[in-house]
Amino acid sequence: MVDLAALKLVNGYIFSANSAEHVFAILSQRLCLDPVLAGSEAVQLADRSVAHHMRLLTGFSDNHEIFYTHSPSEPILVLGSAVLLYHGSHRWAPVLHTLSHDLCSAGLVEKGVLGELGARTLLVIARDFASPFENGRPNLLIPVRLLHLLDTLFGDFQWASSNRPAFDGAFGDAYVNFTHWIVTRDPMPEIPDV
Repeated sequence: MVDLAALKLVNGYIFSANSAEHVFAILSQRLCLDPVLAGSEAVQLADRSVAHHMRLLTGFSDNHEIFYTHSPSEPILVLGSAVLLYHGSHRWAPVLHTLSHDLCSAGLVEKGVLGELGARTLLVIARDFASPFENGRPNLLIPVRLLHLLDTLFGDFQWASSNRPAFDGAFGDAYVNFTHWIVTRDPMPEIPDV
C-alpha cells in the first residue's frame, strides 16, 4: 500500500530529486507546502499538482483566476513520501536544493514567516534520522525518545552540556511521534490540557 502511495505521488514516474513537481509533491506531504497564489508559473504548478500528484482543489477566487489547493493529511501518503526520499540513498540534499532553488527562490512556494519552513524542515529531518532504519529507510511508525530527537537535531549531548543529567531525569522516558506538518484552521487552546 505504501509503495502504491509513493507511485501515486509521482504520477507513476520514477522519482527525480531535480523535478520541481516531484519535490513539491513529496515535500507537500511532509512539510505542508503551499504554492504562492500569484503568477502563472505557480498556478501551473498547483494545476499539475492537482491533476497528477494527489493535491486537492479546495476553491476558486471570485474571478476564477486563482484556485486554492492543499495536500491532504494522509499518513499513507506521508509514508509514501518517505519511501521516495530514502529509496536507494538519502535524497535530502538534492531534494532541498530543488526546494530552495526551483521552488522557494523562484517564488513558487510560501516560505512562511520567521523561518517557519526551515524549522519544519529541520524537525522532520531530525525526526527521520532519530528513527530506527529498516531496509534503508526510517520506520516512522515507531515513536522516538525526545532526548534522542534533540541529540539528533542539536548534536549528541552537546546541547545540554552539564545539564544533561537533569534533562535525562525529566525527559528520559518521554517519546514523540510525528511524521509531517499540517495546517489547522482551529486555534490551539490557550492553556494546554494534560
